[in-house]
Order: sequence, then C-alpha cells, then structure tokens
Amino acid sequence: MSLSTVIYAEFTSSALATQAQPSTHTPEMPRFPFPDRPKLWGTAVSHYQVEGDDVCDWTRWEEAGRTRGEPCGQAVGTWDRYESDAGLALDAGANAFRFSVSWSRVEPREGHFDDIALERYRRLVDHLIAIGLEPCVTLFHYTHPLWFHGRTPWSSTASVERFRRFAARVAEALGAAVRFWLPLNEPLVFLLAGWFDGQIPPGITDAGTLRRVFDHLLAAHVAAAAAIRECVPHAAIGIAHNMMAFAPERRASFLDTLLAGAAHRCYNRSLIEAFATGRWDFILPPATRIRGRRDDLPRSLDVFGVNFYSRLHLRCPGTKRFIGEFAYRDATGAGLTDNGWEIVPEAFPALLEEAASAGFPLVVTENGLADANDRLRSRFLETHVEAMARANVPVHGYFHWSLLDNYEWLDGFGPKFGLYAVDRMTLLRTPRPSVETFRRLGEAFLGRSVD
Repeated sequence: MSLSTVIYAEFTSSALATQAQPSTHTPEMPRFPFPDRPKLWGTAVSHYQVEGDDVCDWTRWEEAGRTRGEPCGQAVGTWDRYESDAGLALDAGANAFRFSVSWSRVEPREGHFDDIALERYRRLVDHLIAIGLEPCVTLFHYTHPLWFHGRTPWSSTASVERFRRFAARVAEALGAAVRFWLPLNEPLVFLLAGWFDGQIPPGITDAGTLRRVFDHLLAAHVAAAAAIRECVPHAAIGIAHNMMAFAPERRASFLDTLLAGAAHRCYNRSLIEAFATGRWDFILPPATRIRGRRDDLPRSLDVFGVNFYSRLHLRCPGTKRFIGEFAYRDATGAGLTDNGWEIVPEAFPALLEEAASAGFPLVVTENGLADANDRLRSRFLETHVEAMARANVPVHGYFHWSLLDNYEWLDGFGPKFGLYAVDRMTLLRTPRPSVETFRRLGEAFLGRSVD
C-alpha cells in the first residue's frame, strides 16, 4: 500500500508550485491497452509485504526500532505460495495480478545476480499466464539491497545505472510474457518519506538532496523503460502515482483553502506534469525548489497509474505548527477505515481526470482500505467503481489493494487490507465476504466497453 500518510504532515505546508501546462502525449505505436485484453481487473501485492524472509534495508530499519509494528519476518509466506495466492486472485474474478520483484533477492551483492530468485519469479509469471492472469510487474516498491545506500544512493548518479542494470536483468529473465511493467511505485512518496521527512530508509532529512534524488529517480525510470523495451519491444511501461484529495478544514478560511490548493498542486500535479511535459518545478517547505527537465521522460511512458486511498483536511495556522496541520475527517458520513482514513469516493473522479490530463491511458494501480471486520469493504468497492465510471475519462484497469492481509510498513501487521484474511499463526487464507462483491463488480467492469 501507499506510504504517503507518513509524510503528509510535513507536506501540507508546501508553497505554491510553479505550474507547467501539460501537453498531450500520444505514443507513435500505442502499446496499451492490449488488443486481446483491453481492460484489466486485478489485485495487487508487493514483495516485502507478502513474501517473507527478505533481508534488505527495511529489515535493518526494523532492527533499529524505526517502525511502530513488529518485524516483517516471514510476512505471509507468499514466496512459497505465489501460485496458490494467484489462484485466489483468479477465484475472486481477476484477470490480472500485480506483484513486485525484490531487488535484494535478485541482486543480494552488488553485481551478483541470483539466478534461483529470478527463476522463481519466472515460474510465477509462467503460472500466471497459464491460468489466464495478466502479469503486472513492479520493479521498485520502496526496498533496496543492503549494499545500495552505502555504495550507490539515489543522491548519486551511479544509482541510475544500477537500477537500469537491475531492470534489464529482470526483463531478460521474465521475458516477453510480461507486457505491463511499472519501474517505480510512488516515487514522490519515496522522495518525501525517505529523503525529506526521514521516516523510511534511507532516513535522510536533507532538503538539499531532494532535487538530485528526484532527478535520478526519473532518470532511472527512463533508463529502466529503455532496458525493458530492449528485451520486450511491445512492453507497456507505467508509473504508479499516489494521489490524495485535499480539502480546507474550514471552508470559509482563506489560509486553509490556499494551503489545500498548494498541497494539491505540489503533491498531485508535480509528477503528472513531469511525465506530460518532461519538466517539473515545485516547492517544498520551507523554501526548497525542486525543478528539472528530461525531454525523454514523456516518451518513456505508456500507461499512467493512480494509487488512491483518502482525503486530508488542512488547517493553517495549525494549533501546534503555524505553517499547517492535517486531519482525517468523516466529512461524508461514509465512516473511517480501521487506520482512521476518510472514505471519500466523491473525490476520485476529479483526481482521475487530472491524471488523464497527462495524455496517457489510465489504470487504477491501487485502491483499498483497512477493514478487518469487512464491514465497509463491499460498499467501498461499489462506490469507488461507480466513481471511476463517473469520471469523464476512460479507465482501462483497476487493481485492488490488496489480495491479502500483509505487512503494512511502519504499522506492521495491524491494518487489514486483504480481500483474503490471513491467520498470522497458520498463514491460512480465508476469503472475506467482500470477495463476492469484488467478483461481481469485476464481471460488470470487464463486460463494459471502454468509452
């Protein structure tokens, strides 16, 4: 799931961004949507959160006591259960399966690639194809090999080549069977949480590095896209961008309204404009300007993915921080999730329309909620799928977060996002009643043509 909630408190004081006007980008030979599978309905997992026993920078973070929950450990044991877990997704009516590849498993020592790990992922891909699920492969979902931060951190230009090499090796191993690739998951969230707010590895709080790190992340996306297309010329390359709705806590307050607008422009629009125009220019507090240009960035993308969860209500001045504070509110009466997030499908269509302004086909790459008792999930699914249909843009796919209850980063195993509950002792998977809702909605979604 998204780590975005850990950085919102700092982010909400962002100054107004300099706005570029996005231009519509149309690939010369569209790689997406796929002619034989024009719509995707799937579930999502990420490697560290489900596989288990993956030694990486996040395990060191846990050992240092930097999380609120227990260590990940065996997670939910999916490394040995990928095929049966994929079967659960199929049983729930999915025709696609999003997963991520662990960089630390594939390249445990710099320059040394583990063929056994790569073969394990290849077997998973072969199984997905055999049972009729479209593989969607994410390459970066927050974690790094132990050697990375010390030898080639994202503040170094060497990071771009290291990531390109990793992407090339994975693409070579998985081959043409994988048509849908996401080199990066939520790069802006990683930038803010890892290099600005210091709440996730590498735990840096140095605003002076942000411009370089963001540039290198986008350069790594471009390099990875080229490496993947060299191995798989027909590959569709995407990005997964976390988008958050922002609202003034006091609607009559000029400062609250100004802050909500600034947060939206910085947090939501910055990555959209970067991929639309090849340029980015935004401000982070107190006065850090992040701008750059990569003319090849728009050509590196075929699909724009949106991760959407909730809305924040912003107040300026705050009671403790003059520059601003945030809170989740049950403003619509739909209830709050187990981890206190507002359920607000009403905000979804406008965000989808904004993402579509970049000019790429649109997919919802994550959407879900923490709901251990499954009280709200069916209604959540229904209202968010309805909201997608109300958006004035075509949406070619939807991936629910998540297939399984799993390890939720700083919060450990507390939040339950799964369509399937997982017993922490036996690792038994049990379908929640909302699986039937997911199946019914999927049948209808896949049965409708894309406008």
